[in-house]
Amino acid sequence: MTVLNREELASKILEMRPWHHDIELFDDFSTGLVFSETRKLPKEENDDVTLISPRKKFMRQVNALFPEGMANKSFLDCACNGGGYCFWAREKDVERAVGFDVREHWIEQAKFVQENRTAFPTDRIEFQVMDLYDVPKHDFGTFDMTYFSGLFYHLPDPVTGLKIAADLTTDVLVLNTALLLDPDNPRGMTLAMESRTKVMSGVHELAWFPNGKETLRDILLWLGFKDLKVGMFNESNARKRGRIEILAAREAGRLDNFVGESLI
Repeated sequence: MTVLNREELASKILEMRPWHHDIELFDDFSTGLVFSETRKLPKEENDDVTLISPRKKFMRQVNALFPEGMANKSFLDCACNGGGYCFWAREKDVERAVGFDVREHWIEQAKFVQENRTAFPTDRIEFQVMDLYDVPKHDFGTFDMTYFSGLFYHLPDPVTGLKIAADLTTDVLVLNTALLLDPDNPRGMTLAMESRTKVMSGVHELAWFPNGKETLRDILLWLGFKDLKVGMFNESNARKRGRIEILAAREAGRLDNFVGESLI
């Protein structure tokens, strides 16, 4: 394997844009720093993709869920994008991490980072180009923690999609999704159509937005999760849009240490 120097890495990262995940490769060098010292980049300069740095937030979650680290634990990231969450789970000594995304663009980035990241080990991580609906064809086994972020509202059948991930999850699932708020029908969903080609959209064109947290609560309870906490909820009244993150655990009381609204 050819070892790239700092300038070659920066050139390659620029060539592989747009980037959604800011991921550290080694000290004072990350995918985001290639674009700006603040690790931020306006969407209009990044093919309408927001560049984010969610490592600290993810680490807080993992530290609360697994205070002794993720040794002997497994982690699944559905629609993993550039693979950031898998790399950060590996920092916590995860035994096995699997990330998949339907778009080859993101998996190419994830594998590039895996080959060039020296800040932490990158073994025990597997990346694949795959549609969520094809996951049952593979024998991945089960996972202690599953990330289902930025995916629900891109699916033509989001309940089936979430069930695929839930059926592989033995402990905790993190669901993060956009909402199209409808106070008159908070337990429903709103149909949407989206581009098949934009890298941050789904590939099926047909999609559904949940109308409120009640929709997601009822689905997660039906899927067998017994403890639900809202980790984040934002709404924009002007656009009737929102975003929510729900932590769902198989065991009642598992999330007692988390601050947030209980949905049980």
